[in-house]
Amino acid sequence: MTAILSTKRLNTSQMQHLLNANLSVVHVDFITTESLKFEPIKSIIKNAIFTSQKGVQVVLDNDITIENCFCVGFRTEMLLQKNNQNVVSCKPNAKELGEDIVENYSDLKFHYFCAEKRLDTLPNKLDKNGVDWKEISVYKTVFTPKKYDQNFDGALFFSPSGVESYFSVNALPKHSFCIGITTATSLKKYTKKYTVASQPSIENVIVKAVKHFKKND
Repeated sequence: MTAILSTKRLNTSQMQHLLNANLSVVHVDFITTESLKFEPIKSIIKNAIFTSQKGVQVVLDNDITIENCFCVGFRTEMLLQKNNQNVVSCKPNAKELGEDIVENYSDLKFHYFCAEKRLDTLPNKLDKNGVDWKEISVYKTVFTPKKYDQNFDGALFFSPSGVESYFSVNALPKHSFCIGITTATSLKKYTKKYTVASQPSIENVIVKAVKHFKKND
């Protein structure tokens, strides 16, 4: 049976989709996150940038008032809207969000709530185009790699950190599937055999994997 490893734990319906395709699945979290203490924010934040759900959750937990939100990812947008936050712009990845801010909101000032170690894609775009922004690190990503002796037929990746954690102790899978172009950039360092989801969601990564192995039966 074809063996799949997911570098993130899946919910019941996500698992069932893979099992229904006659795929054997191992799913485990290869990364975790920890909130960081940061300087209290007393004034209202006019424009906030989020590139993850974790960043949103930490800010919400600290009762920070925000007028406008700019974010990456559908799930991040949904979390913001669920908590009555005004989402001005949501893009599927940091590159596109940066382009939107530069083209349409470059006169605004931003607070970027992010991980302690984050990619440079968005900051470089803002700096290059003279956008006024301040970085606030609100959480850190911790690798939690698990070593497996078997060579998986496929591996599912959902973040650059997940990629790095997996390859720190495991061998190259026969084929990889990833959630978006940012994660794909990390995968390129290890393999050319990967597929990028058509939409940045866990479900779309799973769909790509199922179609790939059904085609190659």
